[in-house]
Amino acid sequence: MTSIPAWTALSDKLGAAALDIFNTANVPVTATGFADEKVLALTLLARTWSNCRSAMLLLRERHIVEARTITRCCYENLYWIVGLAEEGEAFVRKMRDDEMSHRKQLRQFMFDNGITLEADVEDRLRTWLRTTKMLYPKQVAALSDIGRSYIFYSQLSSDAAHPSVTALNRYVVPHTADEIGGIDVNPIVKDKEIEETLELLCQAVIGVCIGVNQILGGTEGRAKLNSLADEYVALSSRSAARAA
Repeated sequence: MTSIPAWTALSDKLGAAALDIFNTANVPVTATGFADEKVLALTLLARTWSNCRSAMLLLRERHIVEARTITRCCYENLYWIVGLAEEGEAFVRKMRDDEMSHRKQLRQFMFDNGITLEADVEDRLRTWLRTTKMLYPKQVAALSDIGRSYIFYSQLSSDAAHPSVTALNRYVVPHTADEIGGIDVNPIVKDKEIEETLELLCQAVIGVCIGVNQILGGTEGRAKLNSLADEYVALSSRSAARAA
């Protein structure tokens, strides 16, 4: 018996819980904008809510690769929320440095492709590029115990987000004694993988919701989050017992 309906229902509840946090949060967006940890937390929650809805739509159509890729995004959101909760303003500065680093990469591309700049401008840019600081999911995940979930992020990267041998093998139909194999553009997706993806999605989304609630100092939706966390643990335990 599959737990897909139960995990789907929990995913829907988590989406509603995320909206409740928005509706009960009293965080004015001022001129400081992205300098405010609470504003950043809410933008990450908005991204997570959108990611969750998209993954659910894809899972209903059994587009497992795309759904797992988006679920991976939810884990990145979770790591960034934990970074904000653990380090506060210091992590905001890291996010700014990361943004500038990506812009530096663009400028490095200009150098590598022979785009001509005035000598003094080129010297300043090269000096700037040498101070690049970037954020990586594994590095951010290691900021707390949540780093143990990086194994799931890595799995989603390997079997869905990246065109690895594992991911591409999904489309290969092996030869058998009775039939010649080939390439299947629409391979059959097992219920077990749908269920696993829903569980991973719920884990990441509930983590984001709890982290945002913490950063905001608590909202009226806290009691609901506790109840949903208990539901997640119970459902996960049942799924594990059935798989054993």
